Amino acid sequence: MFFDHVKTKADLKTEFRRLARKYHPDLGGDAAMFSSLAQEYEICKSKLGAFEKLLSEVQVGDTVWVNGTECEVTWVGTEVFIAKAKGRAKHAVFKKDTGVGLSNSKYRASLLNSFFNSQNKAK
Repeated sequence: MFFDHVKTKADLKTEFRRLARKYHPDLGGDAAMFSSLAQEYEICKSKLGAFEKLLSEVQVGDTVWVNGTECEVTWVGTEVFIAKAKGRAKHAVFKKDTGVGLSNSKYRASLLNSFFNSQNKAK
């Protein structure tokens, strides 16, 4: 609801601070909305933490999900990895620390397909 568009921990923190100023009861906001905001922030923070940690440990042959499409890791470097869509010729390079595609920042990789499913359900 509040953080549907957020993909990194840094963006999450920035957006939380912005919304906290808007909804905090001490600043004239609604207490129930602030409580919901804080709860969603904690959930997203833990998901993004697991998301980033898992990608840093990716290995050749692992299955990753790129925007919900099943892919196989074909090469791993110190800071990036390459994933190829299963059954297709398409491949892309991703940052290991964030899972963001280098050539197209709309591409997001995860070891958990449920990450994308939960992001879509929240919308």
